[in-house]
Amino acid sequence: MTTESKAPVSNDNEKPLSGPEMLERATEGFNLFQDGNFSESLAIFEKLSAMDAGEAYFQTALGACHLALEDLDSAVACFDRAIELDPTDITPFVNRGEAFLRQGRTMEAARDFQNAVSLDPEDKDPLSRRARMLAAAALESSDEASEAEAPEDRS
Repeated sequence: MTTESKAPVSNDNEKPLSGPEMLERATEGFNLFQDGNFSESLAIFEKLSAMDAGEAYFQTALGACHLALEDLDSAVACFDRAIELDPTDITPFVNRGEAFLRQGRTMEAARDFQNAVSLDPEDKDPLSRRARMLAAAALESSDEASEAEAPEDRS
């Protein structure tokens, strides 16, 4: 018997984590994210994702970390994968939409926000409310950009 605590996820020689252990690590990663420790959270979710590439939550969490770190292309790629794995989850649509907004891709952002809204037609999820607000802002921004690009027709 050893007095050593659980080995960290980063130890490549360790046995695979059980479901409860993965949940514990995901909770740790979430808490680190909530505390603003985005790089540390990213490291945990990268390891968890490597262990279970088919878990949409891990992809969404990775995307959120990349978004917080302003690595927008990586964030979008993670949200793409999360949506592919679970197209019924509002979160990656809202977060990818936010990444698109930051990239100036307002129409793609508006589409993602609309997808999020359509997943919650009864407006019960706070994220869909955020999506509604961001969709309006994205469309307004897109309209303003279109007006700015259109040549003035003053004869």
